[in-house]
Formats: sequence, structure tokens, C-alpha cells
Amino acid sequence: MRKTSISGLFALLVLAALAPAAPAGAEEPRSLRFEKTVPYQTDRLIDLNATVGPMRVAKVEFSQGGGGSIVDRIRSGGGSPDTQTNLRATFDAENPQEDEWVVTFTLDFLDREGKLIDRATGHEGLEGETKVVKVDHSILTYVLPMIDKVLIRMEARLD
Repeated sequence: MRKTSISGLFALLVLAALAPAAPAGAEEPRSLRFEKTVPYQTDRLIDLNATVGPMRVAKVEFSQGGGGSIVDRIRSGGGSPDTQTNLRATFDAENPQEDEWVVTFTLDFLDREGKLIDRATGHEGLEGETKVVKVDHSILTYVLPMIDKVLIRMEARLD
């Protein structure tokens, strides 16, 4: 009985080893989420090489300045450019498919110890196009020197 079960197990292992893993040309399913921590550096392109759904996001660039848009100033009670500034993350994004996909960008601004200072979110839909996506966030000027790195999270969904 034991010899039969061992030889049966051996036969299954041989068959499994000979069977092809996947049909030729079959694509692996793509993840709908991406996460990466990058250093906070302004006016410099940072490689992401992210794929989220069919979307490709190659690079990000952070910049800062001004008091944000007029809408941001109204919402924040008319904050002074001396106390508030606008952070902008600019992403190079591409969707080669004709279907519209929406990507939600979440940016966690972290200090040296990895503690959260502030969070920004934005989303953008792309339909068979390449686009520069901008996420703007109004922040207190005095915390800017505390930002050491940025945790970037992206999530894609078919719209």
C-alpha cells in the first residue's frame, strides 16, 4: 500500500514538472495598487516605474511655492503666503488602453523617523492618453524643512 502511494505521488510530481506553467503569450494579472517611498527632493525627477492596472507612471517631480490657488486660500481662511505654501507633485502618467481608468494618488509626507506630517490626495482619469497629472496641497511653511520622504500610494479602478 505504501509503495503504491509513493509511486503515485512520484508520478504526479513528474507530470506537474512536465506541464507548461502558463500558455505562451498569457499575461499575468496586473496589480491595481502601487506603493513606494521616495526622498523628498524638489525640482528633480524621481523614477517610479509604477504600473497600476494598465496605467504606467514613470516619474514624479515635487515643487513648492506660492500660497496655493485662490480656492485653497478661501478654504483655509485666507492663509498668508508667509505661513502657507503649495506643494505640487507632478506625475508622468500613461494609459495605453481605450477604457477610462481612474488613479487615486495618496501622498504621505513623512519626517526622518517615518512619522506622518501631512497627507495629500488627488485623482485623475485617463482614457487612451498620456498626461501630466498634478496633485496640489496647501501646507504650513514651517513644516517644509521637516519633510524627509514621501510615501506614494496609487490605486487604479476602471471607470
